[in-house]
Amino acid sequence: MENCWKIIGVWGRETPRCPELEKVIHCRNCEIFIRAGRRLLDRDIDDEYRREWTEIIAAAKEQEIVGTFSVVIFRVGKELLALRTQLFAEIVESARFHSIPHHKSPVLKGIINVHGEIQLCVCLRTLLGINEKITEERKIPKRMMVINDGADQWVFPVDEVYGIYPLHPGLLENIPVTVSKTASTYSRGIFQWNNSDVAFLDDERLLYGLARSIKN
Repeated sequence: MENCWKIIGVWGRETPRCPELEKVIHCRNCEIFIRAGRRLLDRDIDDEYRREWTEIIAAAKEQEIVGTFSVVIFRVGKELLALRTQLFAEIVESARFHSIPHHKSPVLKGIINVHGEIQLCVCLRTLLGINEKITEERKIPKRMMVINDGADQWVFPVDEVYGIYPLHPGLLENIPVTVSKTASTYSRGIFQWNNSDVAFLDDERLLYGLARSIKN
């Protein structure tokens, strides 16, 4: 599809969304987008080129004004969660982690090999206080999400990744009193997606909580 990134990609609004987003997270990581960019660099400047980039720049300014940003929606147990897209480094297939002897932190699952690099593997289920009985078939997570704040990198298992969603702060609602104190501590609010409540996590609090938990 020509200009698919503006139709079913991160800059588009049509559904269903591009299935490749689950793997590449952002269109800029997709080979189709990369090839299109190379073609733009190689071609002569014409009126269509100027018009296209005028629209892109105008759309970026409009997004900045209204305050809309993108989040990645995923599931841990029965809980739907979301984090800012910029925080994610990648999503990888589930892999075996190795426990660290004599370490008592319930949040730190161990260490894991990601593309030849050793990373810390943590458990959001434990950190957020998601109390749910894990059945035998769900003991092995489907995906591992890698987040990076520029200083530290964390890997954690999730049950499902739904992709990228545009979110405006005005859509956030207060956390219900029925939500556990632990979960509400790490959440900025909730929003509706596919008739379900999604908790938008505060990445600063989350990263601080992860760093603090592994020192226990």
